[in-house]
Amino acid sequence: MRRDVRGGGRFVLTGVFGGLILLNIGSLFALKWVGMETALFNRLFHTDLAWRVALPLGFSFFTFQNTSYLIDAYKGRIPAEDNFWRYLLYSTYFLYIVSGPINRYGSMRRQLFAQHPFQRDMFYAALLRMLWGYMKKMVLADRAAVFVDEVFDRYYMYRGLFVLLAVILFSVQLYMDFSGCMDIVIGASSLFGIGMSENFNAPYSASSVAEFWRRWHISLTSWFRDYLYIPLGGNRKGKFRKYLNIMLVFLFCGAWHGAGFTFLAWGFLNGAYQILGDLTCGIRKRLAGLIGLDQESAGALLRKRLTTLLLVEFGWLFFRANGIREAFVMLRRMVQGFNPWILTDGSLYAVGLDRWDFGILIVGTILVGIVSHLGQTRDMHAAFVRQSWLFRSCVILAAAVAWYLFGMYGPEVQAVDFIYYNF
Repeated sequence: MRRDVRGGGRFVLTGVFGGLILLNIGSLFALKWVGMETALFNRLFHTDLAWRVALPLGFSFFTFQNTSYLIDAYKGRIPAEDNFWRYLLYSTYFLYIVSGPINRYGSMRRQLFAQHPFQRDMFYAALLRMLWGYMKKMVLADRAAVFVDEVFDRYYMYRGLFVLLAVILFSVQLYMDFSGCMDIVIGASSLFGIGMSENFNAPYSASSVAEFWRRWHISLTSWFRDYLYIPLGGNRKGKFRKYLNIMLVFLFCGAWHGAGFTFLAWGFLNGAYQILGDLTCGIRKRLAGLIGLDQESAGALLRKRLTTLLLVEFGWLFFRANGIREAFVMLRRMVQGFNPWILTDGSLYAVGLDRWDFGILIVGTILVGIVSHLGQTRDMHAAFVRQSWLFRSCVILAAAVAWYLFGMYGPEVQAVDFIYYNF
């Protein structure tokens, strides 16, 4: 795009490009943080201003998509779209606009504007994937939300294992909710013959925090890598700049998720994990060699995965807490309260979920974990569509029945929005 512009034209183009980027990113953070900005202004100048803005639906996601389009077109990676309606379709395609994945124009332009004849195999695979997503959301995520919301909203009433289980169940809720939403979105888009990038790859089986972020919310992680980390210098300008860039990226990631010090703390923790992991990598390898530990053994892999899971869970506490003070109070109450008897005296089942609910959560989470693990080495959807039409129909019917029997819905159940609708 820029190669066709010379002299003053390039200067003008650069100015327009910079202005549009500032408009996209600036408006996103100005609107997201307006509540905290107003509160800080009131505290500094002793005023009593109140200014609340309702964010447009999917604002965070189409802002990032538009920004990636501008950068790619300016750098000449993609041809600039001269048809406004095609660009508008890419920007507002209803299936991914609310909660992602964050798709690049280069991968979507031909799909969005091409003819897509009906394909029976794709229809079966898409329908099963949507049902799988609904089961994750309505059977597992919404069930876990009952316990999580009770403990986090009334944290002063709970301690010990109650808090620990709430954090663990929030990690289950968040994954089932978000990955379930992606299954529904990607499956529904497949019904139109339009494929999207995957957003999850068994993240809780990661053996390091860096690997976790290569598996979790993949489209957002790759966006930050390509449009923030690498332009800042990546790892090309020495260790200090590398670590600074990592921390800036994760602080930016925290701020993108929401206005609050809890999100910044969560971003800081994830940045610090990766920096400390890189700093201590050599020491840990030498120490393992000295004491004769095989870093490639199954035991070592299990230890790494459990350590990574522990660090991630600690970060989720701050991500979900209603405030930074509440997060530290919950952390203190969790480590100070020793109450393992709640697992046997029935008090665990007085927080909204009974034995049946916990059984469904445990079995369902294990099932999702097995399917996710198998999906790393084989294409589960391709294997499904290779089966006979009778087998496929029976599997889809069984999934629909399980969703109907075990799902959380009805007049007595409070509907729970998808978590990432808020971001």
